[in-house]
Amino acid sequence: MFVAIGSTNKAKVEAVKEALKIIGLNADVISVNVESGVSSQPFCHETFVGARNRAYNALNATNADIGIGIEGGICYYENKYLAFAVVYAANKEGLENFSFSMAFSLPSTMVKHILEGKELGEATDLIFSTKDSKQHEGAIGYLTKVITRKELYIQPVIAALYPFYNKIE
Repeated sequence: MFVAIGSTNKAKVEAVKEALKIIGLNADVISVNVESGVSSQPFCHETFVGARNRAYNALNATNADIGIGIEGGICYYENKYLAFAVVYAANKEGLENFSFSMAFSLPSTMVKHILEGKELGEATDLIFSTKDSKQHEGAIGYLTKVITRKELYIQPVIAALYPFYNKIE
């Protein structure tokens, strides 16, 4: 089996590889840099659109068996800005499924930077004086000091893939 992920982000690629290992799906994984077709920092519904676009763009760019798209986004709910990710999985036959990660609230210092036009990763780098946090721990890692960005993505990747390995639609 051949799985393409529509991103070259290290945390996303490693999450897909780990999820495939956990579910016992023997697959070669390739990462490709594809367009999401949405804002660089998607909000709410844009996050779903971006993840789906990444899955299909990865599928079409590589002719893989399954394309996976992961898109991180932000949504305003109950007077809080929440960060979350959407994972989409699709194949050439039109089977598709999606899932999303847990959502977590963002501190006002991060929200300030985001509302000024920064991506969540850029805001994280500014606040925690780091570089390329979105390739590693991500905002979730710096905020919780326990959960990494890779770990945040593993479960929704598994959930998005269940129709492909469990053969139930």
